[in-house]
Amino acid sequence: MTTLIKYLKSLIRFNSMKIDVAKGIRQCILMLIPLLVGYLTGHFSTGLLISTGTLAHIYVFGGPKRSKLRIVLFSSLGLSIAMILGTLTVNQPLIFGVLLLLVTVIPYYIFSSLNIPGPSSTFFIVAFSLPINLPVAPEEALTRGLAMFVGGLLATLIVIVVILLSKESTEIKAIKNDYNIIKQLVYNFDDPKAFAKASQFAVTAFRNSDNQLITSSTPKSKTSPEFQRLLLLHNTAQGIHSELLELNERNARPLPTEIKEMTDFVIKRVYSLGKSTRQWTKKVDFDKEYQSLVDSIIKVDAIMNANNDRVEHEIDIRVPIYGHRMLKNLTLDSFIFRNTIRYTVIMAISIFIALMFDFEKAYWIPLSTHTVLLGSTTLHSFERAGSRGVGTIFGVLVLSLILLTTPPVPVAIVLLALAAGVTEMFVGANYSFAVIFITIQVILLNGLASNHLTILIALPRIIDVIVGIIIAVICLLVIGRKTASSMLPGTLAAVARDESILFHYLFSSNKYASREQDKKEMLKLSVKLNNMTQVYNSANGELFSNKMVIQYYYPSIYALEEISFMLTRALSNEKRYHIDDETMGQYLLVFENIAKHFERGTNIQVQEMAALPQYTHIKTALMSIQNNCVNARKEVKLSLN
Repeated sequence: MTTLIKYLKSLIRFNSMKIDVAKGIRQCILMLIPLLVGYLTGHFSTGLLISTGTLAHIYVFGGPKRSKLRIVLFSSLGLSIAMILGTLTVNQPLIFGVLLLLVTVIPYYIFSSLNIPGPSSTFFIVAFSLPINLPVAPEEALTRGLAMFVGGLLATLIVIVVILLSKESTEIKAIKNDYNIIKQLVYNFDDPKAFAKASQFAVTAFRNSDNQLITSSTPKSKTSPEFQRLLLLHNTAQGIHSELLELNERNARPLPTEIKEMTDFVIKRVYSLGKSTRQWTKKVDFDKEYQSLVDSIIKVDAIMNANNDRVEHEIDIRVPIYGHRMLKNLTLDSFIFRNTIRYTVIMAISIFIALMFDFEKAYWIPLSTHTVLLGSTTLHSFERAGSRGVGTIFGVLVLSLILLTTPPVPVAIVLLALAAGVTEMFVGANYSFAVIFITIQVILLNGLASNHLTILIALPRIIDVIVGIIIAVICLLVIGRKTASSMLPGTLAAVARDESILFHYLFSSNKYASREQDKKEMLKLSVKLNNMTQVYNSANGELFSNKMVIQYYYPSIYALEEISFMLTRALSNEKRYHIDDETMGQYLLVFENIAKHFERGTNIQVQEMAALPQYTHIKTALMSIQNNCVNARKEVKLSLN
């Protein structure tokens, strides 16, 4: 009973922080203008297609301006291709079904591997299937595709206007966020528990900032003083965090008040974007152990003071995140790839059932299945199943009442645009509520396309949606019920081994020097870390996994992320120290012992290691993993007895 109450609460939970009024208004206008112009000029079908093309705007969320433009343009192109393929094959069920599967799976994999939020393949399915409601006319395929692309260009224009009206870029917001985190780290340093919590958040936040800078950079911008200044500020913020971790290892507390004052001073300078020209002039007395931290803080002041000609060129070892990441995820070791395989199988079953039993609007079944499968975990998918069912029923009932009044086309156009706008406003706040308007939007779109606005286009959709939901739920219960939890130990082992390789590469007395190799090693580790996080989150959300066992892995996951952070810092430091072969052997042995423990479940004995001359937090993190493995093993045994 308690579980049912929790489930019902999840369906009505409303997050007001995620209401996006501006995006909703933009989408409403984008849908409304082409439809009204098309209706008034006697080219309604063209206006409808252009309006559908503006759905590319929905795929634009936060991120740098280049990333926003890239997403809206590629989405526009994808929607246009989907329309062309759907128009060409709409009267050939077998080919139509195969292509529908491709149109569904390819965007799903791309959006998943690049961690792009949003509706994934949803509107590609809508665009591909819309010709079912249009006259069969293969000869109009290119014309329809072009009309869709024009709609995409309108969406792109709106995105450009929004970018131009933005007060500050996403990159600058990312840098300000970096220094907000630094403030939290500095002011929480004297409390070990509070510092550990802040540091845990910082590792993820810095990685997000890194991605923002990667997606915003171009070959030209990388050489510009403005971008170099931001990159220097970002890397220096990570350096300050690294120095604080080192001081934390030595328990160098309390942090001198003067250092906190210096930190406040440079943070204000970063927030003012250099408008303040005052420099730090106060003499500071502190112990020698704080020298490296103070040097890093002073470096921020120097970066803000440097004019464009004097901005230092920062070596760029950041890793690409587009084509390389998609290729690196094409392996059975990748959770994204395995998830895509499961998604493909379930969608194939849904499409087969929809076409085999000749449902009138067959695409509604795979569309409903798809929306359920977009859940980040199995439990989240079940929440979406309930939201989809409840929202659709309410949406159909509301629309049926409206259609009973036989509204004229202009009224239907306004209702469609309003439904699209409300959907975008509330889809992040409450999915159940948004589905009511998604249902109204898509049914009206299909009704206007087929010139058939009656209650008969609404009521049968309830059956289609319920069938799609049932297919998704049954398949989720049968296929890959414990995929993530079974993958988790091996995923941690893979990360430990990759970190071991990078550790040897960085600190071995046999020095290496290859910037391309640096990027290659970081890309491998970055993909593995992302995979590890996704596997852990999914395992935690599986219906039949042992949550206690899964959660015992978390301290080790966090420690591995910290090691990755320290290795990234070392990679940026060309003056890093190297270690002798004996010390190297000790560390490589511990890395391998940890990997074997995760991989095979073997007992692990805690091994001591010599201290590192730099980046001493790596040793602490490895000791933490070893101790956690021993303690977790004991606790799991106790829980099983």
